[in-house]
Amino acid sequence: MSKPEYDKALYRLTTIICRLNVGEALSVKDLAAEFGVSVRTIQKDLNERLSHLPIERREADGRYHFIGNYRMRGTGDPDAILVADLMAAMIRNVNSEYTRIADNFLKGRSFSTSCFLFHLNLEDISGCGDLFRLLNQAVALRQQISFDYRNLEGEAKHYTAHPYRLANLRGYWYLLAYDLGASRLKSFYLKNISTPVIHPGSYRVDRRVMAELENFNGAIFSPWVRESCRSVRLKVVGKARIYLERNPPAAVEIGADDGESLLVEMTYFAETEVLSLVKQWLPDIEILDHPELSARLRGELKEYCRKVFPGD
Repeated sequence: MSKPEYDKALYRLTTIICRLNVGEALSVKDLAAEFGVSVRTIQKDLNERLSHLPIERREADGRYHFIGNYRMRGTGDPDAILVADLMAAMIRNVNSEYTRIADNFLKGRSFSTSCFLFHLNLEDISGCGDLFRLLNQAVALRQQISFDYRNLEGEAKHYTAHPYRLANLRGYWYLLAYDLGASRLKSFYLKNISTPVIHPGSYRVDRRVMAELENFNGAIFSPWVRESCRSVRLKVVGKARIYLERNPPAAVEIGADDGESLLVEMTYFAETEVLSLVKQWLPDIEILDHPELSARLRGELKEYCRKVFPGD
């Protein structure tokens, strides 16, 4: 199967850049023949697509080269340059403060941002740089840590744990760590962690925990790790039906559709996941089983109405 056109163009551009970077002077006709494209396409590559680079045309022979002794940092391997560009563009979605560092480390200039645009919806952790670095160190060096943590209900608790991974789940950052008190793997929302302390020495890696992480790899759609996995059936109508049928979340499996309503099954680890989805699409979504979930939803909605409309 032939490569898509955008793959061919990307390979062509990175190859041109690599050759310019090692000091070659390139002929438009030779490049056109090599890549099987028109002379006009190569001219567009050099004059438009790569216009952000210091490329000039020699009057003597019409060949193109980098101005003066200009060189880009990094390897001349086209695939390596492509990977570096992708890395730099994605890093900007993690922390805006890393932009300059990424440019200097990967390319030495802002070229890294010119080819790719990502909207990964990753949580901005610009204000948590020190905590992020400290937890990364603890994970890398297998250091036991203690910290205070405030849960969804606002309750604060002190934990001692073995940190295993920093994870991004549904766009939010979590620490996956083995809670020594509960003797199980848990997830901790990064921004709810405070006063972390690293203990001296290193802990011994638990193979069972590593196996659990491997089993979840690529399939973690919930921030609640190792809770009992359950499922709930939902009936969806109206706008919610149209949207969820076209954009089903990872935890939702589409079922029967009678043209007016859609039956779906949602896998969940914590009741909050189900209630969040249902609240988002009220009144177009209904819990069909698990009466305890319906009762909790009814109670939360009553409490909300009491606070917002105290006189009614």
